[in-house]
Amino acid sequence: MVRLRRGPPPSGLLRYGASWTQRWLEIHGGARTGDWATSSAKRILSEELRNLAYGKCAFCEGVLGVTTYLEIEHYIAKTVNPDLAFHWENLFPICRLCNNAKSDSDHAGSLLKPDVDDPEIVLWLNPDSGELQPKPFIDVAVGVRIERTIELCGLQRGPLCTMRIQTMQHTIRWLERIAARSRKLDKPLREEWERMIEPTTPYKFVIRHVFETHGAPELAALDRAAFEAS
Repeated sequence: MVRLRRGPPPSGLLRYGASWTQRWLEIHGGARTGDWATSSAKRILSEELRNLAYGKCAFCEGVLGVTTYLEIEHYIAKTVNPDLAFHWENLFPICRLCNNAKSDSDHAGSLLKPDVDDPEIVLWLNPDSGELQPKPFIDVAVGVRIERTIELCGLQRGPLCTMRIQTMQHTIRWLERIAARSRKLDKPLREEWERMIEPTTPYKFVIRHVFETHGAPELAALDRAAFEAS
């Protein structure tokens, strides 16, 4: 999980959001039946939400459309506060595994919010297990939010931890190779670097964490800059 820069609401949401909300309120209240959003509304929202996280799940950073399709996540569940079902700042792209784990939990704001909170400041990666942990010595209340986020989204699931370890090992090997060449990049190393700093590359948190903890914080800064500039 990394911090996301949210753009303005899509024009379709500005135009139709009020009527979409009214429709959902009627469904939620039992006055009519149907899905929470029409296929047209989901399409409009999904296109912009995919851009928000560069085609990845906002919470686990898995690539959407490869192992699972994009689902629309409500930070505050639409059943907890139906009025926020089409509130732009309440919506994120999410994979089915994270979405199913979170479900309609009423977390009362304890879930980390990737467009407001900076997960890199508070999260640590266990190099042996691939699990996310609160950084040492952080505020107790923040630590509780981290643990709650990990629990709610199922962020310690086995395949996900395996992917983090593989990404970590790959990034470490790349650093070792450029160190052996006094940080002079030949063509293969440069091509790998260009792939790593692509905003669509999964597990950015892991890549930056390795840079930060293996003596290359300037590379983490370059990656963040490329991510934010896209």
